[in-house]
Amino acid sequence: MLGTASPTRAWLLVEEPGPWGAGGVPESRLGPEVTESLRRTASGLSARLLLVRRPGQARGDDGRRTLFLVTCARGRERVLVRTCAAADVAAAAADEDGWSERPGNLFLVCTHGRKDWCCALRGRPVAQALAALAPEDVWECSHLGGDRFAASVLTLPTGWTYGRVDADDAADLVAATAAGRVLPALARGRCSEAMVAQAADVHARLALGVDDVTALRPMAARRDGRDEALWHVDLADAPGGGTLRVSVRRTAGSEAALLTCGAAQEQRPPAWDLVDVVARELPTG
Repeated sequence: MLGTASPTRAWLLVEEPGPWGAGGVPESRLGPEVTESLRRTASGLSARLLLVRRPGQARGDDGRRTLFLVTCARGRERVLVRTCAAADVAAAAADEDGWSERPGNLFLVCTHGRKDWCCALRGRPVAQALAALAPEDVWECSHLGGDRFAASVLTLPTGWTYGRVDADDAADLVAATAAGRVLPALARGRCSEAMVAQAADVHARLALGVDDVTALRPMAARRDGRDEALWHVDLADAPGGGTLRVSVRRTAGSEAALLTCGAAQEQRPPAWDLVDVVARELPTG
């Protein structure tokens, strides 16, 4: 799973109680014109668009919609929120005014069954378990990517993405997120980083037992001059205040797998294998 979080530093989340149709940004009762307007707004913000709904909300509709604009770049993490009438979603999303800052965390669980039924089958029990613990913070969401890792959970504003989560993991995930910790054993990566940096970060956490969300800040990533598949990633803020160099190799993957529940043929998805983790001193100046 390492290095598979969809890279983005911002998210535009739009409540649509459902049902959701096919597509990465699904067909819905918003209609194609509103959906395209939301796409343009998200693109202008360098954000990724997701539809969200409360667990179990697919049949309920009070005519109001909640929107979130989330920045998950390191050091600038922030969640903005607003509400509006259902008919005003496109205009509200594009309006720079009217947003307020929301404290705390959000948990998004992919349940987009029309994209891949695995996500609905495995995601909904996780969404319900999380909602029982943090009801104001949990939303089902449309396609996050990495369907084969369902249930997938995105925690905001940090952007840490988790895979193969089940309902029994809910308490640990809520507690860790509230305490500013990561669960490396379930982590796919932090979406604000490039995939190679995500993989190096999680590999280092697993190797060294690091779970502080502020630790292991990527500083640089470069290919090895003699081996194009080998990358070296420098991570600052290691335990004790030092710096790590994590070397990972991109491979074709060791096992064939169905990449979605609806796939007809197995493939070998690429993987990032750990080569080594070395503490080092970086030159100053």
